[in-house]
Amino acid sequence: MKKFDWNEILGVEKSYYSERVVLRPLAECDVYPLFMATTDPAFNRFLLWDAPSSVSQLSERIKGILDERRKGQMGAWVAADITTGAFMALFRAYTVPPPQDVDELHFETGIWLHPRYWLGGLSVEVTAMSYDILFDETPVDVLHAQTHEDNKACLGLFRGLNLSYSHKSLVEHENGHINPSCSYNVRRSEWRRRVLPRDGYEDVTVTREARVSGLSLPKASEKASEIIV
Repeated sequence: MKKFDWNEILGVEKSYYSERVVLRPLAECDVYPLFMATTDPAFNRFLLWDAPSSVSQLSERIKGILDERRKGQMGAWVAADITTGAFMALFRAYTVPPPQDVDELHFETGIWLHPRYWLGGLSVEVTAMSYDILFDETPVDVLHAQTHEDNKACLGLFRGLNLSYSHKSLVEHENGHINPSCSYNVRRSEWRRRVLPRDGYEDVTVTREARVSGLSLPKASEKASEIIV
């Protein structure tokens, strides 16, 4: 299995912009907006893990993700409304062994979108934007994703983005509940051939030194929690 250190692309604070979305590195200030999203029954309906029971519990999970990111074991970003700064989605990716003994780099991906942004093509835009970034910024060969087998909208999203069905499996909740899931994947060459039009967006790199000196990019408002109800 190929090795990959996420610090190769996370050594600088890099954000990506489309006309409607900014995809920026996950931060601790995203805990409360994400928690508010998890209180929505629609958001929790097809979760493959337990929904957090409190802000403090979710805070510990986010700290764990950030710790793995600092160690170069995971990439994690937040999609935010470019106009208001409101939290839209959490996206993360990490290295997994390939299904066969091949010299390839495989990432498992996960994206959790606030129900408010399920319409208007935003789910397609955020997911396509995230996958474009992974294929553009890393040497990954295959991206994997899974969802609950009853999540018809997400299954349709996978197929629309040219992901191929792989297999079914059972995912165990922390509380012992079993959820049936469907796994999909897409190879680099298949992703480049997809028929879906690619929305234009630009990437902007800002070094940590620039942030310290005050030359940072516009970032999502820390008051995003006031927007999400």
